[in-house]
Amino acid sequence: MTSPHLDPDTHGTTFGVATVTVDLDAGDCVVRAPRPGRVLPVMRRVRFNSLDEIREAYQAQIGRARTDPVARDVAAALKFAGQKLKNRQRKGKA
Repeated sequence: MTSPHLDPDTHGTTFGVATVTVDLDAGDCVVRAPRPGRVLPVMRRVRFNSLDEIREAYQAQIGRARTDPVARDVAAALKFAGQKLKNRQRKGKA
């Protein structure tokens, strides 16, 4: 099976300007969102390899969300990914 990260248009979920793909088998996610560039915004792609990394990134983004609308979208995407992975872990233990 190929990774859902390879085709975010098909396998991704969008929150405002942020798109997240979650690979339940690998237990990771990739968030794509625009960040300020020198002249124009550039798309940034970040992979989070575990639920712990997702939680830490979520805390950082939710802290910035009050003043940064992109951070709000990224936080929503991370929350979604974290919930999906957490639900998968619970099902695996049951």
